[in-house]
Amino acid sequence: MSNSVAKVCLLGLLLAGTSFAQDAERSYTVDSSQSELHWLVYKAGALARLGHNHTIAVGDLRGTVRAKPADLAGSSFDLEFTVANLVVDDAALRKTLGADFESVPSANDIEGTRGNMLGERVLDGEKHPKIRIVGNGPIMRDGTQALTVKVELLGRTVDLTVPTKITIDDQQVQATGEFELNHADLGMKPFSVMAGALQVGEKLSFSYRVTARRDAR
Repeated sequence: MSNSVAKVCLLGLLLAGTSFAQDAERSYTVDSSQSELHWLVYKAGALARLGHNHTIAVGDLRGTVRAKPADLAGSSFDLEFTVANLVVDDAALRKTLGADFESVPSANDIEGTRGNMLGERVLDGEKHPKIRIVGNGPIMRDGTQALTVKVELLGRTVDLTVPTKITIDDQQVQATGEFELNHADLGMKPFSVMAGALQVGEKLSFSYRVTARRDAR
């Protein structure tokens, strides 16, 4: 074999190897310290002036992502968090959210909200201690990226499609997005007291930024 032919063959092998590496699925682990998922809960009812809007933040998001850079639509993820570790009304988070969250809930307010949230009428933390989120994508929908998601909570599975923006490189993958749901979308009823005079509003506003680091090869 001549030197020129050998060089062509070697170049072909290198290019084929590069293509395979680009197409290969990559495994990532969620970096909890660089990830956040929170939602906003709004007051409602005739006595809403006596209550507060609240923030609920995930305290221990964990999970994995499997992504193929050349075919992101075929990527998948599996996330989980413990409801007992949810953070209610984090002061630093509230300061970023504008006038609707300027009020300062007392320690008793926060503890009461937490107790109501974990109680059997809402998340039922004793019987259902974890929430799992699995899904695929992104897919393109109306010109934007979206994830197809299954949320496992309260012993049932809820199917959702949520907007996202995915960035990926050799070292990490990051997904960010914001969206709104009603309690009914999750098969839940808003918490209320005093015959509904003070209650949680139907709307929930979600925001997330999930960063996952590539596993050691």
